[in-house]
Amino acid sequence: MKVLSRIKGIDYYHDEPMARHTSFRIGGKARYYLKVHSYQALKSAVKWLKASRIRFFVIGAGTNILVNDHGFNGAVIQLTGTFTKIKQDGDHFICGSALRINKMIEKGVLLGYGGAEFLAGIPGTIGGGIKGNAGAFGCSFADIVDSVSVLTPDNKIRILIRKQIGFRYRGSRIPDTNIILSARLYLKRKARGLIKKEVIRVIAYRRDRQPQEWSAGSFFKNPAGNPAGQLIDECGFKGSCVGDAQVSKKHANFIINRGCATANDVMKLAAIIKSGVFKKTGIKLQMEVRILK
Repeated sequence: MKVLSRIKGIDYYHDEPMARHTSFRIGGKARYYLKVHSYQALKSAVKWLKASRIRFFVIGAGTNILVNDHGFNGAVIQLTGTFTKIKQDGDHFICGSALRINKMIEKGVLLGYGGAEFLAGIPGTIGGGIKGNAGAFGCSFADIVDSVSVLTPDNKIRILIRKQIGFRYRGSRIPDTNIILSARLYLKRKARGLIKKEVIRVIAYRRDRQPQEWSAGSFFKNPAGNPAGQLIDECGFKGSCVGDAQVSKKHANFIINRGCATANDVMKLAAIIKSGVFKKTGIKLQMEVRILK
């Protein structure tokens, strides 16, 4: 649309293949794809999209998402520019929602602030991590977030404190109608050497136990007391395939794209896994990966 291409601070693309923008390397075309560099540009784009009754969806690094093979008949918004910045405020760090998690950790190492080492190696953004309350080793974003700023459905910026965020296991109460803009994180003073050592250990741990092929990360949430990967493995699904989608032989809670997998392949395989695990254990697996269609 010419209107979108004229908004200052927006890079506009039409019929953009979403496989280029997800870690799964899967997905059809988005009708509109917008790279938004500033708060004002975002507000202008959202205002126009709503007035035109065009659906829109905000992505981060595309690491926890599966896009339908037919694509998305709407606008995909990727935040960049202003939204990738970080600044220190005492023991707090103000991070843009599009800032990569690893960049935040690197800044902490540089300045001698730890507390987020458990996130090392997670290839997402601050906004996506907060939305899904990403974490590991018994810790999550809920442990380090003081507040977030969001763009509300009425196109106003609002601050949500920790209680209002409503963190829960691999999720939060932040509605999809709110766009996370930035977050205020609390980190702790710590010797740089110790932080760096722990970051290296965590990254090595992930690389040793998780597949490096194209995937969306952990596909299912862990049921209480039952790691999803262990359940899937014990039910005999490790290595199972549908088309080019495969349950990783390294970690059964990862569905990987061996090269030419489609979203349909992935969803069929996920359905087989869910059904099989339920029949054998009575446990209903829930997807952690978000579906865009």
